[in-house]
Amino acid sequence: MPLGEAGLDGWPGAQFRVGRVTIAVIDGAMPDFYRACMPASFVSNISAAAFQKDVVERSMKTPVLLDFWAAWCGPCRTLGPVLEKLAEQYHGAFHLGKVDADREAELAQAFGVQGIPFCVLVAGGRPVDGFQGALPAAEVKNFLRRNGIEPVTEQEADEPPAVDPQSPAGRLQRALRAAGRGDAVAARAELEGFPEEDASFDQAQRLRSGLEWLDATLSPKGTPAEARLATARAQLLQGNPHGAMDHILESVAADKGFREGLARKAMLLCFLLVGEEREELDGIRRRLATLLY
Repeated sequence: MPLGEAGLDGWPGAQFRVGRVTIAVIDGAMPDFYRACMPASFVSNISAAAFQKDVVERSMKTPVLLDFWAAWCGPCRTLGPVLEKLAEQYHGAFHLGKVDADREAELAQAFGVQGIPFCVLVAGGRPVDGFQGALPAAEVKNFLRRNGIEPVTEQEADEPPAVDPQSPAGRLQRALRAAGRGDAVAARAELEGFPEEDASFDQAQRLRSGLEWLDATLSPKGTPAEARLATARAQLLQGNPHGAMDHILESVAADKGFREGLARKAMLLCFLLVGEEREELDGIRRRLATLLY
């Protein structure tokens, strides 16, 4: 029966007077069937040591589902993996806290646990709902949905944190966007006075160097090296950086010293726009190195 139906306000420990529940895996505290499938980001072992911080305060931002279990409990072995899989599938929409009811008898008593598995949802600093028994995944999802918890999509989970537009990272982002549309003037303006102590200073310098390619006077009817760079720039401005890189390699093959290595600067700009850490660039780097050296 949901805790809401049982009368939550009269619950023992509803005000969390236990005081201390820490999220920390204790060696030997968790049997293999739990440890094997525990997704570290969204599930953690709970012990009575820092309750205020790791459950109450965490629940102010993200609901915490406490799962009271024990190594000897057969139904716990059924429910545990279900909850852990859902925690992973929900990508942080809720946090799952595993509470060993034998080791953490103080917590079990505070929450009025009389049988396990026993789950309590903590949100906004207090218990709001719960259930007892090894429910199937569909019923656990219904429980979560009833409490306003829906899965976070993988795209939402992978979205990077917002960047301060006035920070060096924000300025670099704007400079890259400007370069991608061929606006070297706007890109240089964003890079003006870029702090040398910032971790992305070297990237900013590579970008600044690559802007020479965007500014350069290049004719498709010029020398082979010049013509390839002109075509590469046109490809980039059409949104095809990979096509641009192919033409840049052809320019290097024709004349690697053309205009003091302009092709190399162009390639570094393309790397920045595509993403320097992309594995797909490894082959292009090798081909470029072979042609240059």
